[in-house]
Amino acid sequence: MLFLPSNISNHIRRTCVAPIRPLQWATCFCSNSASNFFDKIISTWQDAQVKKQLEQQVSQFKNKIIEQQDTIYKLQNKLQALSKFQAENKSIKTNVIPADIIGYDASNFRKSITINAGSKHGVKPNDIVVSNNALVGKVATVSGRSSVIQLITDPASRIPGRILQTREQVIVEGNATGFCHLKYVPRWAKLKKGDEIVSSDIGGFYPPSLPIATVIENEITGGALFQTVKVLPKVDISKIESVLIITN
Repeated sequence: MLFLPSNISNHIRRTCVAPIRPLQWATCFCSNSASNFFDKIISTWQDAQVKKQLEQQVSQFKNKIIEQQDTIYKLQNKLQALSKFQAENKSIKTNVIPADIIGYDASNFRKSITINAGSKHGVKPNDIVVSNNALVGKVATVSGRSSVIQLITDPASRIPGRILQTREQVIVEGNATGFCHLKYVPRWAKLKKGDEIVSSDIGGFYPPSLPIATVIENEITGGALFQTVKVLPKVDISKIESVLIITN
């Protein structure tokens, strides 16, 4: 073709190239389309990764906010409980130590709880424990930084009490459920549902007039000398998070 006239060689070149031109165009188009397709995949994957990271950060921030709110609620509850106790028990000349509940009895959570205050904080065995100005129990054992509290619902618990409305002296006894029973309520005592039970200072162990429980049912059986009385503690052990220890 080098020795042919230019018009003839150009015609031959166009004639030879014309059949493969569509193929060249298609190849170029496919190459560009594939490149764009993979670019879009990479871009979409990168966007998804960024979105995932942002969602994780938002979730972490939300969890931190919830954690901070819970801490604030706990501190507010402690302050309110302490202020309420001091306002309603001005006659009790004693120190009060706030503490958080950090554990329950593994066999029955209504027998005892563990708190994060011990001898290093001034807690001693037999110190009285309250929550929302109502009796929770007493300190059973003490270590350096924690203590075990015997709850009023423990079957081994015996608390001297008084029926607020009738003034009868009674013993509040636990039974490992959400309720307690009253012992030594005379059959002639005019007891009724809704009557309040408060602590008695007989024996000098408990401060007087701390709310303990409310009567929910009573029964007189045959010729029994005493009534069978079921009471509901003022404090729901399953819901409290902190307590106050009244030091002797």
